Amino acid sequence: MNILAISWGTNSTAALMVDGAIAACVSEERLSRIKNDERYPRQAIEAVLRTGGVEPEQIDAVVFAGSRFDAKAILVRKYSTFSVHDRLREQTDFWHPKLCQGKSPSYLDVFSDKIDTAQPGADWDVIIRRLRQDGAEVDEEFGQQFRRETVCRHLGIAPDKVTFVEHHRSHGCYAYYGSPFRMHPVAILTADAWGDHCNATVSLAEAGRITCLSTSSDFVAARLYRSITLLLGMKPDEHEYKVMGLAGYAKEEYIQGPLKVFAGTQYVNDLTFAYHQRPSDLYFYFKEKLEGFRFDSIAGAVQTYTEDLLTRWAANTVKSTGATRVVCGGGVGMNVKAMMRIAMLPEIDELFVCPSPSDESLAIGAAYVYMHDLLSTTGKNPDEVLQPLSNAYLGSSLCAEEVTEQVEQFRDDPAFTVTENAAAPDVARVLVDGGILGRCASRSEFGARALGNRSILADPRRIDTVGRINDHVKSRDFWMPFAPTILSHRADDYLSGRKAMKAPYMTQAFATTRLAHDELPAALHRADLTCRPQLLEKATNPAYHDIVSAFEDLTGVGGVLNTSFNLHGEPIVQSAAEATRVFRVSGLDALLLDDTLISKVSAPR
Repeated sequence: MNILAISWGTNSTAALMVDGAIAACVSEERLSRIKNDERYPRQAIEAVLRTGGVEPEQIDAVVFAGSRFDAKAILVRKYSTFSVHDRLREQTDFWHPKLCQGKSPSYLDVFSDKIDTAQPGADWDVIIRRLRQDGAEVDEEFGQQFRRETVCRHLGIAPDKVTFVEHHRSHGCYAYYGSPFRMHPVAILTADAWGDHCNATVSLAEAGRITCLSTSSDFVAARLYRSITLLLGMKPDEHEYKVMGLAGYAKEEYIQGPLKVFAGTQYVNDLTFAYHQRPSDLYFYFKEKLEGFRFDSIAGAVQTYTEDLLTRWAANTVKSTGATRVVCGGGVGMNVKAMMRIAMLPEIDELFVCPSPSDESLAIGAAYVYMHDLLSTTGKNPDEVLQPLSNAYLGSSLCAEEVTEQVEQFRDDPAFTVTENAAAPDVARVLVDGGILGRCASRSEFGARALGNRSILADPRRIDTVGRINDHVKSRDFWMPFAPTILSHRADDYLSGRKAMKAPYMTQAFATTRLAHDELPAALHRADLTCRPQLLEKATNPAYHDIVSAFEDLTGVGGVLNTSFNLHGEPIVQSAAEATRVFRVSGLDALLLDDTLISKVSAPR
């Protein structure tokens, strides 16, 4: 059975499920080259069908994640084109009048300069008329009909094949069915800023059934974190990870003041949340309350407050359900420090977070929801049919002809050397010699984290490499940490408090050992010495495992520094041509295209 699943909104994405297994998934941004592209994912849909070898007429069902449709955000290209200034304008000209002054401003009037009706695949004039009629939103039925007509027109399929599933059910089913957990009760936590009238849920998966135990529309932490990101001068819905990175530098004594401000708003009430005092809004209220506090203290306090809320909530969930295995979905699952705090709870045996649990994974979750419901109605146990993710390499493979074309550009250029069929020790030697290498090979990873196939790699022992990558490749903020790929059999040499948990996707953070401080310093958070590793098993990615193993053979170090292969502000590279462009214009010393190694003659030796 072939299920095409689509999320159309924040970082639009398409996924293909074939007979209960996820066969392909890619976000539109990887193909359009527009970061956080929220437009109809036409290219992504065509890519996953092509990767899976499925023609439109072979699709059994199309599933959209989300009952509701945030048409206004897509129409004004909120996630891909808004600047920090635009986000401030949203607060001053729309939300503050609406929430604090009793006014009803028009979102389209506020952002008339941002409206993009030239988006392909949809009749946006219809949406504009509806938004003018209904205010800031389109109603649920109209939003579903609009999406149904768009995909039917694109693929030439019958309307009765198209269905819609709830946002947080998609997050929850992704968190559970994508995980390796089966045969035991599993607590499912989902939390984000908003989705289909809800922003936090607690469910229990047991014996092939998923039972929702609690739904909350009052969870504040995700929206608060978003507002604090803006208050600190960074872009909401994109730069929250920068706030998390900055938080590690805050002094404990300095965070107490702003932490008291945050703690005075919301608290955990059993499996839901309640307010001590509900702010009128989440930007201007805290802007006033936090005046005079240091920027790093504010970051540290909002991170601590978020962790405190989530760990109490998780502890209550385990106590209520008796389930000692926990999975997390939704955007809050991207907060690896909070996931670390939850995993450290003594009552939890295992925590697992699937790759990119925020909205780009909704498409995968929607496919799982559809098949879960279908199997349940036919008396089959979904646990026995729906397959967990075996890895995150769900994108398309490199085109062999394109690789050949790109390599030919370097053959007669004296500034480069080309090594065909480069062996793993040849690649590892580049890192040992101090080189920074871009690897573009095989199928691309799904999601926000590079896991070796679209990665920049370096020697994790060399602190100077951090500055070189920041200054000449990534243009990252100085406080942001890099991450390591660690061979799975070396995990306990470098990580402490792991409880033997698997962590293959860079979605969980851990404290580190003295050996890690000595051997992986460039891949740790420089302030608190934590890391969010990719624990790599050979079966998951044999070619990449061979490179890291060769580095271990040469150095005794069982890991490498790994960061995403992209320039600042761009999506991760997808094709050989994109990888070649970044190699040419950046400070990368070498490029590995499948098994062809291209090195700059001026690179470290």
